[in-house]
Amino acid sequence: MVKSILVPLDPSPYTDKAIETAIRMAQVNKAHLTGMVVIDIPGIKKAAGPVPPGGFYYAEHLTEKRKAEAEERVNALLKKFSAACDKAGVKHSEARNQGNPSESILKESLYYDLLVMGLRTHFNFEVSHEAGDSLQEMLDESITPIYAVPADMQVPKGDKAEVNVCIPFDGSLPAARALQRFAQLIRHDLPRVKLVMSHEDIEYAEGVLEGAKGYLAHHGIHNVETDITVENIIDKIKNDYTDWADVFVVGAHSKKGLFDFMVGSLTKYLIEWNRKPVFIGQ
Repeated sequence: MVKSILVPLDPSPYTDKAIETAIRMAQVNKAHLTGMVVIDIPGIKKAAGPVPPGGFYYAEHLTEKRKAEAEERVNALLKKFSAACDKAGVKHSEARNQGNPSESILKESLYYDLLVMGLRTHFNFEVSHEAGDSLQEMLDESITPIYAVPADMQVPKGDKAEVNVCIPFDGSLPAARALQRFAQLIRHDLPRVKLVMSHEDIEYAEGVLEGAKGYLAHHGIHNVETDITVENIIDKIKNDYTDWADVFVVGAHSKKGLFDFMVGSLTKYLIEWNRKPVFIGQ
């Protein structure tokens, strides 16, 4: 089960929802939360631009001003996180760092069971109002599973709230890692699972899904159904599961890139769709 959760913070609605989600997970699992903010020092210096002759003092002053403004935002984000956790009665701590946001979060995440963050990230808030690519950067390297949430999702209330979980599965290593991470971290009495596989050889697909179903059963997850189709997996998910599912469980290859496998292509689609939470097992 989940006992430690890292929540990277930025000043966006996605972080607000990530905090709410992480708090709910912590309440259900009696887990500890850590809210982390990174001041993007390399980004601040880059935003200052090249220094013209005689302009060093101005550039240095501008950089220091932006650092001070970023520090104020960091304090506000950590204060908001702490207040939300205190109100919910959840154990928590705060962390701050300086450097490249993605690299800093990756290093810190080594010591947590789960990363909870938005499907869109704004960790470079000191220098840009645009969404960044931190999520994709972390998917390429992270060994910690990521629970990525949209800004407008409804967080289940109640300890016994049943969750509809769609697990597209093709028997590949990324899909198997995601299945294992999910089974090891989820509370076994909560999920109602649909294992979905796209393959022309129905007999082969049945064998693969029976193996996956058996693995879930070993972890006490018995409310499982299988669905085999010859339809393209992305089309199948779009047509039959985008409304039904509360969360999708997918894989991402950590070394060769996110989109090398069938499930990786679906992962990309679900992230870009940005409507339902995505559990990405590493």
